[in-house]
Amino acid sequence: MKLRVLPRLQALCLMLMLASVMPLNAQTAALSDGRALPSAARLDGLTLVYQDVNRCSAAALAIQLSYFEDTLAYSEAIRFLNPHVEDVAVRLDEMVAFVRSRGLGAIERIGGTPEMLKALIASGFPVLIENSYYDGANYYRDWMSHNRVIMGYDDAAGRFYSYDPLLGAGEDRLGRPIPYDDIETRWRPFNRDYMVVYRLEDEDRLRAVMGDHWDVVYNTEFALAQSQAEIDSGSVDSFTYFNLGSSLALLGRHQEAAEAFDRARANGLPWRMFWYQYGIFEAYYHTGRYDDMIALARDVIAGTPGVEEVYYYAGLAYEAQGDLVRARGNYEVALWRNPGLFAASAGLARLRGDGTVGG
Repeated sequence: MKLRVLPRLQALCLMLMLASVMPLNAQTAALSDGRALPSAARLDGLTLVYQDVNRCSAAALAIQLSYFEDTLAYSEAIRFLNPHVEDVAVRLDEMVAFVRSRGLGAIERIGGTPEMLKALIASGFPVLIENSYYDGANYYRDWMSHNRVIMGYDDAAGRFYSYDPLLGAGEDRLGRPIPYDDIETRWRPFNRDYMVVYRLEDEDRLRAVMGDHWDVVYNTEFALAQSQAEIDSGSVDSFTYFNLGSSLALLGRHQEAAEAFDRARANGLPWRMFWYQYGIFEAYYHTGRYDDMIALARDVIAGTPGVEEVYYYAGLAYEAQGDLVRARGNYEVALWRNPGLFAASAGLARLRGDGTVGG
């Protein structure tokens, strides 16, 4: 989610210039009408969709949409989100665009908490989250991204409940139980990102549930504070610094972001990390580290050709270095793999110098 593509970064920087950020407060733990959260809640009406290989994003999104629509959107979601058969990663902003094309509303945020998940569920909003999946003895080798829909919780049992496109929906399809601690462990490597779908007439109600987190800049500052709190408490690992870098990059603080990403890499990261998260490319680009961008892109491509974003960022680095032939080639590959990657279209337009966007 993913949250890490150039257009959103530009929007955040603009918002930072135009708006002040409110002080960070505790995240909401109440319903939109001010009532305290119930100790348990569960949403009915979702349809379980089992995924094909590397298609958990489309399947999870189809599950989430089934709460709002009568027809399943799995095949359509694949065509929109995974236009190339080798595609192995989907960003949350791509999912948001698909949802909005269907006449519904959708938002993506980071810095989620159990309290926010509970408030959304209790208010009638199933939540798609991105989290870690690993099934093997070697964590760093087997680690990968996985999407699931959180649709229930029970404080007495200490569990959330999910509809999972790989692991199912539990007994009687009442939701697959996940302990609260396990959610945190698996969610944190993705800066605790999440997506909420809603009917347009429910936007005011969702805004009330989200509170200050409806504001993207406030929300990003909150996620930054989460990482800083881990550092201050001494509970630090590679994901702490990676999340710190991701939030700083979104806020336009690129030098600090690059330093945080360097610390994360020095401490060790799963080899698939850069299949899914691209803030490091933004930080390196804005600090002139073009060779590092190219080297990182090559590392990703050596593991899989199916991440169109890294071709785009390689093109951006080559363009900055004046190697326009390689820049054009990388932009063209990015667009061949995903014609909807408009940043790559814009790159080609710059190289042509005619202002025309398109391949």
